[in-house]
Amino acid sequence: MMTPGKGLPLFGVILAGGSGTRFWPLSRSQYPKQVLRLLGSESLLQSTIERLLPRIPLSQLAVVSNAAQGDVIRLDLFRKGWGDIRVWLEPEGRNTAAAVGLAAAFMAQDRDADIMAVFPADHHIGNQAGLFQALDVGAELAQAGYLVTFGITPTRPDTGYGYIRAGNRVEGGADGFQVAEFIEKPELSRARAFLQDGGYFWNSGMFLFRREVILEAMARHLPEVYQELRLVGEGKQSVEAAYQNIPSISLDHGIMEKAGNVVVVPADLDWSDVGTWEAFYNLAAKDSRGNAVVGRAEDMDSRNCLVFAQNRLVATIGLEDVIVVDTVDASLVCHRDRVQDVKNLVERLNSQNLTESVHHPTVERPWGRYTVIDAGPGFQVKQVEVAPGKRLSYQWHHHRAEHWVVVQGTALVTIGTETRRVASNESVFVPLKTPHRLENPGSEPVLIIEVQTGSYLGEDDIVRLEDDFWRLAEDADNQENQK
Repeated sequence: MMTPGKGLPLFGVILAGGSGTRFWPLSRSQYPKQVLRLLGSESLLQSTIERLLPRIPLSQLAVVSNAAQGDVIRLDLFRKGWGDIRVWLEPEGRNTAAAVGLAAAFMAQDRDADIMAVFPADHHIGNQAGLFQALDVGAELAQAGYLVTFGITPTRPDTGYGYIRAGNRVEGGADGFQVAEFIEKPELSRARAFLQDGGYFWNSGMFLFRREVILEAMARHLPEVYQELRLVGEGKQSVEAAYQNIPSISLDHGIMEKAGNVVVVPADLDWSDVGTWEAFYNLAAKDSRGNAVVGRAEDMDSRNCLVFAQNRLVATIGLEDVIVVDTVDASLVCHRDRVQDVKNLVERLNSQNLTESVHHPTVERPWGRYTVIDAGPGFQVKQVEVAPGKRLSYQWHHHRAEHWVVVQGTALVTIGTETRRVASNESVFVPLKTPHRLENPGSEPVLIIEVQTGSYLGEDDIVRLEDDFWRLAEDADNQENQK
């Protein structure tokens, strides 16, 4: 672990509200990109936090996400023991200006928080020492009243990134430049010219500024956003009410392109915005034919391909420059030149109300996981895995009954007022509207097959009476918001 410099104290805000549609079918709206384990054993969100911890303590970190992803974000933090990290939830995504503004509003309750350091949750940074150096330089500029962004020196004419054109060096000799222009994702010929001319940087999407400075800029350039979030910070309005009147706009478009006190700090980070399957391919290890393979795959004569096989054998023959991603319930095959269009494909799936764009068959929970095996009118079949020493909430359902068959281990089952052990190859029945609980007292996972029957089988038909995790408080908040 690197040792950070002795820079000014920072409050880290991690933006983790995106759905990662370009990583479909591995990512879904209810299981977004930031919690995927794409580059190792840790999720992208966990990796982002790990690299910041030597510089910013857990108590000075917050994650901004949306309400629909609150459970999966908290679960990702829970698994690392990071209960001190604050989670601030938007009712729905309104792009980065609103997310940063909401964080600034909530930071008003923390007297020690001044300089905001804003990071997307889905970046790869290989040079941690370079990150710390850039943060220390940026913090000094932020303290002086600048809105700071970080620029990455381009290594190729990439059309998937936005660019920053640097102007004059900041007075005083600081390693920063005034921003002359923000440029949207350019065409290839223009990106090549940027690379040849020099003085252009990839826009990293990372920022530093004092809380009051960004709020002043928001009041000037996005007054409708500022007024709503000011009331939230003062406790005079709920977040839900504020977001009914907040437009969707990025921080770049809404403020950074308009403000006169914006500077860019060049940063050597070994950086990648892990935004598409092409970006993942570029980071992945490759064989002698340029193929990157994850999972069980068998290939004959393919070149420069990515094959991602989640749980079954995938065989390929004679492909070139192709992305193949296979999951339990959906597969993607596309040319590497078309990875940006995966987002459009997901929009088409959403327009048809297809669940494959929303849910994974396997859903992670703080007590373990479940996988939907089959479903039809009035029934649903799941495989439920309860981790050692964990238990589900004590709960009941309005609309469904459940049949449990233990297929591995011994479960401790409570139904009504009776609690008993249920061994492998034994079963129990949980009647409608009956309080019940399933737990694993052993040292090995417990597996059960659960057959649900009833008029409604949605996950929101759960009335929790007791819970070992954070969800009772969340249930109470949801009920309050619905009043």
